[in-house]
Amino acid sequence: MKKILIVMLAMLMACSIFAACSKPAEEEPSVQPTVIAAETPQPTETPEATSEVPTDVSPTTGMPGNTAYKPIMVQIDNADAARPQTGISYADIVYETDVDGGDTRFTALYNDAVNGTGAPDELIVGPVRSSRYYHQWIQEEWDALYVHMGGPDETSKEETDIWGASSEHVKQRVNGAGKHAVNNDLFFALKEGHSAADFAGIDLMKALDVYDYEPQALQSFTFYPAQDYADQPEISGLELYFFGNKTPLASYEYDSADDKLLRSTRGKEHTDAETGDQIKVQNVIVQFVNDEKANDGPGSDRRIVDVKGSGDALFVIHGKLMKGTWERPTYDSATSYKLESGEEITLAPGNTWISMMPAGKDAVVTYADGTEETISGQAE
Repeated sequence: MKKILIVMLAMLMACSIFAACSKPAEEEPSVQPTVIAAETPQPTETPEATSEVPTDVSPTTGMPGNTAYKPIMVQIDNADAARPQTGISYADIVYETDVDGGDTRFTALYNDAVNGTGAPDELIVGPVRSSRYYHQWIQEEWDALYVHMGGPDETSKEETDIWGASSEHVKQRVNGAGKHAVNNDLFFALKEGHSAADFAGIDLMKALDVYDYEPQALQSFTFYPAQDYADQPEISGLELYFFGNKTPLASYEYDSADDKLLRSTRGKEHTDAETGDQIKVQNVIVQFVNDEKANDGPGSDRRIVDVKGSGDALFVIHGKLMKGTWERPTYDSATSYKLESGEEITLAPGNTWISMMPAGKDAVVTYADGTEETISGQAE
């Protein structure tokens, strides 16, 4: 009897163990599916992070460090005897225009270097030269304090007189010569043996002290969201034949390691007298414009450069060449720069040089693979 009871107990225990082992799986503790889903990154997070547009950057360069807008625009000589200029490499934006059919002049905009916490006690630039009426139309886009050394004030054509219609929008000047000279005590001789009238320098920090208005720019470049234009062809060099000479007036060599364009003028490295270094440029724009003789008086070699209208344009950004167009319908509107697709160009944060090339003149591009292309843009 005892043996029968033992056998029956053993059978009951076996049945209990089997029943426990055969419970449905969902009754066992398990990892919940929601925990696994929570560990998977959301696909929308990365694009949102990379497409953010920073708000603490410069309005003229897109670089961090200065959000103020109180620019100074200076007319700087680029004749052979004027090089190397002083302080030109500190400019945020530089326009290069024909002045006499053989030389160009710079219209240089300084904002970051004179504003913000990193501004120096002194910033000397020069040689400062005279204005042309079309330089003043460039100034209108930026509404900057305007620094120049006189300009044509008695011509047979009203449009070339700098005290004609092109002067009405200029709110404040530092002008060292001719009619309406003002704040001319800020100029000094930049080189020993030269007068201030012939070779003028100016300390932009002192010029900043006379600023008495709040500038309102028409122009506003686009820097963000950042574009690398990786699908566009890379160049090794760009030559700009402003006047059809055998040697290009301006040329750029792309330094891919530094992602900068190194400027030369008339075949020689273009340096800054202040730093001794070759000028480095982040963005280059070639803007083809109508350019003709002014014929505005005996012995005049002045030009009429039309900075409104429309035409072809070239853009070099991150060493990549893009073709496109520019358009400025009226003087009181900003210039728009667009790719052939119609999309507005996005500049890389940094400085920008804009060469206003006479329409029909050659820009020669050397691509990274060694091939060349000659581009002769047109304007309307």
